[in-house]
Amino acid sequence: MKKSVFTAIVVCVCVLFAAGAAFAAEFTMKVGHVVPESYPHHIAAVEYLKPYIEEQSDGRIEVELYPNSQLGGDRQLCEAVQIGSLEMAFPSTTILAGFIPELGLLDLPFLFSTRDDVYKVVDIDGPVGSVLAAKAREQGIHLLGYADLGFMNLSNSARPITTPEDAKGIKIRVMENPVYIDTAMALGCSPITMAFGEVYTALQQKVIDGQEHSVNVVKNMKFEEVQDYLSLTREAYSTISIIASEAFMDSLPDDLQDVVRKGVELFCKEQGRINSEQEATNLAYLKEKGMKINELTPEQRELFVEATEEVRKKHAQREGRQELYEQILTLLK
Repeated sequence: MKKSVFTAIVVCVCVLFAAGAAFAAEFTMKVGHVVPESYPHHIAAVEYLKPYIEEQSDGRIEVELYPNSQLGGDRQLCEAVQIGSLEMAFPSTTILAGFIPELGLLDLPFLFSTRDDVYKVVDIDGPVGSVLAAKAREQGIHLLGYADLGFMNLSNSARPITTPEDAKGIKIRVMENPVYIDTAMALGCSPITMAFGEVYTALQQKVIDGQEHSVNVVKNMKFEEVQDYLSLTREAYSTISIIASEAFMDSLPDDLQDVVRKGVELFCKEQGRINSEQEATNLAYLKEKGMKINELTPEQRELFVEATEEVRKKHAQREGRQELYEQILTLLK
């Protein structure tokens, strides 16, 4: 009797293991990014990217999400994707430009007036977006799409910024990026580079007067606690890039490559929607908390465009990017 029971248990265990093996995913797609779970790209990854790819692949691809820099900072994520040790990542496009220099054109100041302008240029199937994707492939990276951080704006503790003259002398934290440094200098600011995690304390202690980032970041970082003014200067549009490793994409059969690409397309669409909704909510929140917020009139914006013209020219000519820059200008006409 005992032998029969033992045999039955062994059979059941074997059946369970066999069933588990039958339904095990053929591929694992680890996705890394640096922001908390409350940010639009993590929300969109949880609600759209992961379920779409897992369902449409019939469970053949398992998606694992790693927010909060669990797999490293943006540069480390780009390197991991490039060498094939990470399947997918959502780095800042500004950081990815360190691997694909042509992407640096997207950071040029006052190049884009609207979000639609941005996505007209970066459309993966368009004349410029396809070139950028091809440049990425040369570096062993599949550039599958872009998602939103939003327009960069100036916050500070001194005064509202309505003209370049207002920006003169303001000590502003900028990313360690030649375009952002040159832009700040062209506006008469004193640019200071520092790690983003140090910005709140630096503002609080008056080491710097201001910083530049999107509305959502201003709210999420609680900069309204240490900044009085938010000027919607919209000097550049900040995006994240959705990149996948060549090793991972090439390992997938054509049907699953298509699933991943369509999943990314859905993710980008929904992330943009969530980001826009959060921005509207967060702007109202910042006003309620007492931040003095101003927008530029078309005439005021034109003054900033003129003040940064040499910055655009200088960086468009770097590393033979002039032709691609002219294509961008043609698309924006």
